[in-house]
Amino acid sequence: MSIKVIQAWDAVDLELEQGSGTHSSSAATVHYIVTGTEVDTEACTAAYNAAPEEYCSIPKKSVSISERLTDNTWKIEVKFGSESTSSGGDSGDEDDEPTVSFDCSAGTKHMTQAIEQTCVYAADGQTKDSASVAAAVPIGWNGKDGSESEAAGVDVSIGELRETYTKPMSKSKVTGTSWKRKVAELVGKVNSGSFKGWSSGEVMFLGCSYSAPTKGSKKVNVSFHFAIRLNENKATVAGHSVGSKKGFEYIWALTDDEVKNGERVRKVKKIYKAEVCYTDSFGSLGI
Repeated sequence: MSIKVIQAWDAVDLELEQGSGTHSSSAATVHYIVTGTEVDTEACTAAYNAAPEEYCSIPKKSVSISERLTDNTWKIEVKFGSESTSSGGDSGDEDDEPTVSFDCSAGTKHMTQAIEQTCVYAADGQTKDSASVAAAVPIGWNGKDGSESEAAGVDVSIGELRETYTKPMSKSKVTGTSWKRKVAELVGKVNSGSFKGWSSGEVMFLGCSYSAPTKGSKKVNVSFHFAIRLNENKATVAGHSVGSKKGFEYIWALTDDEVKNGERVRKVKKIYKAEVCYTDSFGSLGI
């Protein structure tokens, strides 16, 4: 399949300083839709090559992913701006390095199914559960079936990781409805590719914030907030190895009862790995 590049319907974000494209602080972003490739670098290169060398006399400067629409369809941003702006106070967003803050503290996770579990006592006339039977019993199960069945579970301590990136950005850009809409669409989504050193599936975007004066400022400091959960290479549920698990995936066990030697025992019928969060590229955040 050949790669095709077309200009998007919301194609251009243009900022002309003093009404002129030749001013060093003037900038533009042109949006393209690229189809026919599943490779991000190929999509970026195709859009960059398709874009003109100048837009309103502003030279072409850089390219980035705005959004991955399907497996082989991308929304790409080509930025135009003077290289000389990198040393000034009104430089393009891509010239400003973000600062990062990191927090790792204790949190809790509620578990109703053990990783491993053994039966260590049985009353007179009862027999201890085998390893496989014990592993299937939900933590704190009341021993009842149907609507009366309950499992109290237990809260276990886990590491809660947070990162916040703060970056100076163009006020005219971040106060626009189109940018706010794009950011809102990413909230609650998980990274589809590697991001800031974290692997795919480990980072969730929690949103961003800024405070800006209504007049007089060309830039504002925008803080982007992320939650991190580590991927697991060898996840185990109820004594069963279930292979790899991404940080924000959810694993749960379907159990059932059977009568064995006159006793009712619980067994694991199936184990499911559920993807409960949408994934997307965070390239459009511009950090």
